Amino acid sequence: MKTIFFLNLKSSLKDMYLLFWSIFMPCTAIIALKIFLPNLAGNYTQGMIAVSVFFYTFMTTSFIALSQRRRGVFHLLHATPLPLWKYIVSVSSSWALIAIILSYIILLFSLVVHQLTITFSSLFYLIPVILTASLAFVFLSFFVSSLVKNEGHLSMTANIIMLPMLLCSNAFLTMEKAPSIVQFISRINPFEWFLRGIQGAFYHNYPVWGESILLLLLCLAFSLLISIKTFKYSDQ
Repeated sequence: MKTIFFLNLKSSLKDMYLLFWSIFMPCTAIIALKIFLPNLAGNYTQGMIAVSVFFYTFMTTSFIALSQRRRGVFHLLHATPLPLWKYIVSVSSSWALIAIILSYIILLFSLVVHQLTITFSSLFYLIPVILTASLAFVFLSFFVSSLVKNEGHLSMTANIIMLPMLLCSNAFLTMEKAPSIVQFISRINPFEWFLRGIQGAFYHNYPVWGESILLLLLCLAFSLLISIKTFKYSDQ
């Protein structure tokens, strides 16, 4: 498991999707907010962190998993004694570690641009939230990548899942006056749980933080189960 973890970590750090979607785009958005909404820009820091992690651990890893399956990488698992669940956990853990690094890059960039401050305890409490959410989203990406056969189908499927999760959250728009159906989706939205966990860590709201961790753990267990049950070694 250790070998797979480090090999996947090394290869993932070279991925161009990672650089564009999870670093370049969020940093560009942070600068744009500073220019056009200077009085409100700092309020979107938590949302930018959540979006960056979500894009990487769900969208980017979905394409990586699909690419590996189509290139026959998963077939090699048949030639090893490594159980499937150990492979998925090893790969997912390396991606989750990258997600934690990404979140702190975006956080540091936002703190510098918006001249914000954050406590050490907030930095500490962010780690379990990001780790749990990242693993849950990565496991979900394995499930989604098993449903499709090419990149076009994956792009459509991933967007169908991602857009409602992003729009039905408080990342950039408040849900207080949203229609009841949108508020209901927001309450059962794992991305909203992730966002609330980040906000709980930022503002030392530990009951909200703890509730978010618990809900994300339930999501993690469910997504791990379906990723294993639906895992495809090939398109055949």
